[in-house]
Amino acid sequence: MESFSTLLIIAVVLVVCVLGVTIVQQREQAKAKIRQQVAKYRYRANEAVNILDNFSQVPIGLEARHLLLQYIQLNLSAAKRLAPSDVLISKNLDSINVRLKNQASSIDKQRLVIPRDPQQLNILIQHLSKLGKYLMMFKTIKAMNTKIVVPAVTKITLLISEAQICAYIQQAKTALQEHNYVNAQRSFQIAQQMLDRFSNKNSRLTALEIELKELVNATPQQAAESNPSIEQENEYAAAANEDDGLFTKKKKW
Repeated sequence: MESFSTLLIIAVVLVVCVLGVTIVQQREQAKAKIRQQVAKYRYRANEAVNILDNFSQVPIGLEARHLLLQYIQLNLSAAKRLAPSDVLISKNLDSINVRLKNQASSIDKQRLVIPRDPQQLNILIQHLSKLGKYLMMFKTIKAMNTKIVVPAVTKITLLISEAQICAYIQQAKTALQEHNYVNAQRSFQIAQQMLDRFSNKNSRLTALEIELKELVNATPQQAAESNPSIEQENEYAAAANEDDGLFTKKKKW
């Protein structure tokens, strides 16, 4: 009888231990799942922050900046709900909320600054294309202002066209310097044809068309030696050299 009682006590203790271990494991699994979710939201927010910072010197437009800031806000808010005691998440969310109230950028009123280096110009065009595709992703997120996705992408498309037109102008000037007048004329024509596709040109495209006409009407030597504003350097080349993510190096939040 005593041995039966002892066995029963041992069995009960084993059951309690197993249940205890199971509960602890379940709690740890739940915590691990929460940590994974928080990490996912932080990664998404971090990615959008890097994209926004990388285009700080490019006139991508108020709509694109608003969408990126809103996407950051949504992900940080989701992360905060899962980890309300995380001071860094709360601090970053407060910072984004402030930026959403003051999201206008003077750079959006300026012309697109084009790198002289053709390789850097190609990188700029590629990154603008990636940005357009990235913004299109927001159309499926109901919590975001999806009405401004199309206007935002339209402005990015105009920037890409502007960069491509500038690339042809640069090719024409290079051809003039090499006294290859046939290729120069062909590049100027392509640039003009691209401009003619836009019935309602914005101020930057209008200014670009004026410069193009001045180059075409100038003598070959004058056109080759001209230094129009489309050939200014900018900080984009430096950022492109550090590219190891979607657009540039990741900040660690």
